[in-house]
Amino acid sequence: MSELRPDSPVRRPDTARPREEADPEIAPPSDVELDAISRHLVTLPGQEGAEVSVDDKLGVTFVRGPGSGPDLTYAALPRWDADTWPQALAAVRSRMLDEGSWPSLLLRDELELGGALEVELERRGWMRATGETVMWVGHASVVPHLDPLMRIEAVQPRSIQTHEALERSIFGIGADQAERRRAALVAALEAGRLRAWIVWVKDEPVAVARLSQGHGSAGLQGIGVVKARRGQGYGTLVTTIATRAGLATGNRIVWLSVGTGNTPALGVYARLGFKPAFSWTRWLVTEDPRRR
Repeated sequence: MSELRPDSPVRRPDTARPREEADPEIAPPSDVELDAISRHLVTLPGQEGAEVSVDDKLGVTFVRGPGSGPDLTYAALPRWDADTWPQALAAVRSRMLDEGSWPSLLLRDELELGGALEVELERRGWMRATGETVMWVGHASVVPHLDPLMRIEAVQPRSIQTHEALERSIFGIGADQAERRRAALVAALEAGRLRAWIVWVKDEPVAVARLSQGHGSAGLQGIGVVKARRGQGYGTLVTTIATRAGLATGNRIVWLSVGTGNTPALGVYARLGFKPAFSWTRWLVTEDPRRR
C-alpha cells in the first residue's frame, strides 16, 4: 500500500479516459429490443400485484389490477391484422365490460397497424387519455456527489416497508394498497426480477428507484423524490445509480417511460443521455361503460 505525501500532486492514472472524450456511439434499440421493451413495460404492474395474462383468442395482453379503474386494468399489445381488428376491438371491449372494468387500451404510437388503429379508435368513440415517452440509454453517467451525509441503500427485506411507504407518499398511492404492494415487492426481489434503492440524507429517506429485469431488457421505474428535496439532484443521482446497475448486469441498454408533459423529468433524462425510442398512449371509451 502506498502513502500519498501532502506535497504530492493529485494526478489521473495514465489509463484514464480523457475527460473530453465523448461516450462511444451506441446503436439505437433494434426492432427485437423495442418489442422486448414493450412487453416489459406492459407487464411491470405485475411487480405491484396486478394480474398479467396473454389472451391468444382475443389477441391482447390483459393487465388486471385491484378494482376496475382504467389506470389499473387495461388491454395492451394488440396482435390484430388489418382485416379483423374491428371485431377484435369489439370483443375486448365486451370482455372488459363483462368483467366490470372501464374499457382501456394501451398502444404504441404509430407502431400498431401503422397508426391506422388510432384513427379508427376515435371514429368508434374512444379517446386518447394519457401518454408517455419511452427513452433509452446505452452508457452510464458519472455518479454525482451531493452530500457527505447521504447514503444509498439497496432495498433488502428489512427496508421493504420504508421503500414502499416512501413510494406511496411520493406518487400519491392509497394506503389501502400497501399490503398488496409490499407482498409483490418481496416476491419480485426474491425472484431476482427487481432491484430497488432508497436515498437517505442523515436519517431521512428522500428518493427511490427500481430496476426491473424482464423480457431481455432492463427498465427503470418508480423514480421519485420527496417534494421538499426536489430540484436538488437526488433524482439524477438515483437514476444514475439504477442505470449503472442495469448496464453492469449485462444489458446493452436501459430504458424508462416518462409522461410526455413532464418537462423537468424529460430534461433530466436527456442530460443523462436518454433518447426517445417510442411513445405509447392510453385510450378509453368516452361513454359511460355501464350504459350497455
